[in-house]
Amino acid sequence: MAEEPRERAESSATAPSPDSSGEDHQLRRRRRGLLRMYYGVENEQGKEQDNPVDIDKAGFQPPVFMEKILRECSLNELYKKEERMKREIQELDSNMQYLVYENHSKFIKASETIREMKDDFQRLEDDMTHLGSRMEDITTASGSINRALADRKREIVKLCGVHHLLKKLQFLFELPSRLNKCMEMGFYAQAVKTYVKASRVLAQYQHMPSFSGIQSDCQSIVARLKSDLKNRLDDPNSTTSMTAETVDLLLALNEPPSQLCHQFLDNSQRQLEKDLAVIAAESEKEGERGAMDIVEYVNVVCSGFLANLSLVIQSCYDMFVKRHLMSTEKEELKRSEVAQQTLCEFIHSLMAQCLANVRRKLEKESVHLDSGQLVKAVDKLSGKLQAMNRLLPAAGLEHKSKQLTQQIAESHTSCHAQRLRQSFSDTLTSVRQALVTARRPSSQQDDSLNGHCTALYASIKSGLESSLGQLKAFIEPTVSFSDKRQFRETFCLCLVREGIVISFINHVLDTCHRFTETGDDQSPSYPPSLVLILSRLVHDMDRSTICYLVSYGDERFPPREQGPIVATPTTQLLRRAGDVAQELLDHYVKVQGQVISQMIRKSVETRDWLHTLEPRSVRSGMKRVVEEVTLLDKQVATLYEDGAKKEQGSEGGSRHTYSYTQGGKGYPYSSSAMDSSLLSNIQKLFYERIEVFATVEFFKLSIVTGIIKIVLKALLECVRLRTFGKFGLQQMQVDSHYLQLYLWRYVSDEQIVRVLLEQVVSSTIERCVDPQLMEQSVVEVICERN
Repeated sequence: MAEEPRERAESSATAPSPDSSGEDHQLRRRRRGLLRMYYGVENEQGKEQDNPVDIDKAGFQPPVFMEKILRECSLNELYKKEERMKREIQELDSNMQYLVYENHSKFIKASETIREMKDDFQRLEDDMTHLGSRMEDITTASGSINRALADRKREIVKLCGVHHLLKKLQFLFELPSRLNKCMEMGFYAQAVKTYVKASRVLAQYQHMPSFSGIQSDCQSIVARLKSDLKNRLDDPNSTTSMTAETVDLLLALNEPPSQLCHQFLDNSQRQLEKDLAVIAAESEKEGERGAMDIVEYVNVVCSGFLANLSLVIQSCYDMFVKRHLMSTEKEELKRSEVAQQTLCEFIHSLMAQCLANVRRKLEKESVHLDSGQLVKAVDKLSGKLQAMNRLLPAAGLEHKSKQLTQQIAESHTSCHAQRLRQSFSDTLTSVRQALVTARRPSSQQDDSLNGHCTALYASIKSGLESSLGQLKAFIEPTVSFSDKRQFRETFCLCLVREGIVISFINHVLDTCHRFTETGDDQSPSYPPSLVLILSRLVHDMDRSTICYLVSYGDERFPPREQGPIVATPTTQLLRRAGDVAQELLDHYVKVQGQVISQMIRKSVETRDWLHTLEPRSVRSGMKRVVEEVTLLDKQVATLYEDGAKKEQGSEGGSRHTYSYTQGGKGYPYSSSAMDSSLLSNIQKLFYERIEVFATVEFFKLSIVTGIIKIVLKALLECVRLRTFGKFGLQQMQVDSHYLQLYLWRYVSDEQIVRVLLEQVVSSTIERCVDPQLMEQSVVEVICERN
């Protein structure tokens, strides 16, 4: 059987008959069209389906296919294609046989299942027929019994009615004694229930003498019952549940609801004020022995005052509000509104006292910065207030809950912000004290500058990370109030991002900026090295720390993208940090330049330059200047990189000699040789314009260069205020050469030192009464000996 389909497939694939009948072809196309219609296959790709050489398409034509492969393929390719097609035909045959066998077995199983179901339904039909006959027999028997007992049934119903009436009459006659017995035993609820049950019957038959006597006796007993219930209502020892039960009984006895409502609330207020007294006493305790922690305190509030208040709300609502709401009369609805308004005023009065005490306790707890315990307590309190709000939404307890949560969150975040500021201030004070202790700069102090900067950075980074880690408890998924959109957005954006992260960064920048506000006529009360440390700290904040801290906060407390409150952009902080860092660095250069300039001013002003002796050494003041600059260079190198040094020509650096000597002999200046002022003016034309107080860059060479420019400019100004003799000029020449010999290595551009020192010597020559320079070789020998 398998060979016949295979032969037909091979014959159709390899050697199709070119003269196949047109009817068979039309029949196959019609069948394929019906199949496509049945399965919903649309003929969207008509060109591909009509492709006559595609064996997998409906429009495949064997003659065209054979002609194509004979024209395009070689003999070897034809053999290979034939082998491949044979393999495919065999695979298709095997697949078809497998499908036939599988479907055949399924058809057999389905036939067996249908046969079994048919047998089961036959048995079920027989059972139903038998059940129907039995039901008919039962119906017939039941009808005969009912007809036989119809007369007796009517008699029994009549006797039952008489018996029931006699029981009612007996109950009415025994009613006074029952009420008295309940009064004696204190079963007020049972007495009220008994009287209410019989009051309608007594009112209906009060015109009969026997019933009127019973009614008068019951009314006198009920009057005593009302009196006892009112005394019980005024009893200060009654609990809230007892008060609610008493009011409910009085309402059942038709007492005025408005009067009972006020009396019920007044008595409940006395009980609740006792709970408020306990809450107030605990809220005043702080750090005392036996004081409750915040979670225990909130548990007392929830299980005590709030639980009792919830019971009062539920009882009052059920007794005075809900009962009238169920009525359709306008008078009853008005009573319901009045009762609800009275209840809301009662709630607001007590909740104001309670929340004030709770807020005071929670704000005290906020100082301890234990966010986990605080959030746990606030969450429990918020959940309790939400549950109470469902009892009476008109009281607005949900708003009070949100307001309390928001206030506690603000207070707690404010405490965290204060702790961050205090921590940074304490660290800054410690660094300042450590720097003040070392009065003179030393190598050991210089090595510690980087450590001080690291300590300040750590106090900022670790402190902020610790605070944000604590505050994360406010938006945990397990916290009920954290899923409120308004609280979450306000907390993340206003309280955390703006109130802590941005505020703390601004505080650090403000604190650092205050060190640049010292007046020019005042000496700073802090070591200048502290300004250098702060400049490095703020510079690092500008480069990376601010972006890290802001992104760290935004990742853990994602703020909303749009809203009425605009988040402070990071670029604004970066721009301000860059300005503060530049001001600090400029101020450090200015202060250090003024310190060394003061040394130069004293060394120049305390010397008699007209009558000084012939120079034999460099003055100690110039040596001190070089020492201070060397220490400052080491100090700055601990915090800043060297930077790029400007390349010099072959005549730069320490190899330069002044142009005031000719051939190694001193150049005598006189009125006949050349006017000294004219020479000075000519030389100034070739000097580069040097801006002394220019903005420095964040590199060591730029910082030290700024200091040296201030120092040399101060030397120049001091020289311009003095008059020099011959040896005074030569001493200044030696000092200038000494400074040139050592200071050139500390500046970014050696030309600056050369130009400024040439101006110093030139200005000295202008103010010398006998200008004669020392030979350059002698100057070099003197400087080398020092």
